[in-house]
Amino acid sequence: MGWLVMPSAGSCLAIDPAALGSGGGGGSIVISKPVGQGGQARNLPDDVRTVQEALNQVTVKGVNGGPMPLLAVDGLCGPKTIAAILKFQRAQVPVIADGLVEPGKQTILKLNEILDPVSRADMEAKVRAALPFVNRSLNGALSNLAAIISQGPGPGAPDLAADRLNRHFKIGSLSPDRQSTARVNLFRTYTRMSATIQKPELFDMAATDNFDVDKSNAKIALTRGGGFFEEGQTDPTGRRFDQIQLGFGFFARNVTDEFAAFIIIHELAHFINDADGTAIVDNGRGWFNDVFIVPLSAAARLTNADSYAGFSWECGANSAAKPPFVKTAPGGLGGAR
Repeated sequence: MGWLVMPSAGSCLAIDPAALGSGGGGGSIVISKPVGQGGQARNLPDDVRTVQEALNQVTVKGVNGGPMPLLAVDGLCGPKTIAAILKFQRAQVPVIADGLVEPGKQTILKLNEILDPVSRADMEAKVRAALPFVNRSLNGALSNLAAIISQGPGPGAPDLAADRLNRHFKIGSLSPDRQSTARVNLFRTYTRMSATIQKPELFDMAATDNFDVDKSNAKIALTRGGGFFEEGQTDPTGRRFDQIQLGFGFFARNVTDEFAAFIIIHELAHFINDADGTAIVDNGRGWFNDVFIVPLSAAARLTNADSYAGFSWECGANSAAKPPFVKTAPGGLGGAR
């Protein structure tokens, strides 16, 4: 199992680690589509404002390549904004100098390196702030599973617990013996996920030791499938398999503590895999009633990271309402945005 990368939106993608490089900076300047000149530019107003603000801050910090006078932060990509992008590129990334700022590429990585580098301490603070929501969700999932396992399927089973399992995993579509096996396996998987975060002392570590900052990753996260069990191993760039690598997208302004918790649960599913060792991947992304989740079979959902995140989130929040930060997308490469 290789690395799985979660873009700023969309599914985790299996990638070659060499494609991300091993250097650069990280931070919280994130755009969804290219900004600047040329046919690739989409110049969405929010993205343009983000770039305009970032370029102005280059000047404020006294770093070479910032605009003077400062740009109007109006979300309109006109000649002055394009000229400012080119000025910055010529000063800081001259091999590019194409007047285009693209998600995950060298220009935005350089802006993040200059303006908002993320330290290990920043990462630990962000993860700790999300952990109460992670713990609530995982504890809720385990409680729901324990309730139905203790009574079994059928008329005597706890209705709410059964409904939740059906919503997210389609457990009811399986034969009775496969239902029983699936419930127990889910309980074992969530137990491992919970122990990783809630009882890290069992592994002679702290909860935040499961994470690191990947300053060359402009996406949200990069996770080695089953990496938790590959202690001390690294890829050719030096990234540790036994840590979830958090890119600067994880530190973007829109990633609230609750959103960060959902991301962490999703990544933990990849990091641990299911209790039998089957890879948990991205067959579809979104909430149980989203267009790319509804068609998935029980087997596909039982190996789908967002299904694990969604079930535990509903159990912890005690609500089947879709959280505002959950977006739907197809699985695999089709989920990239």
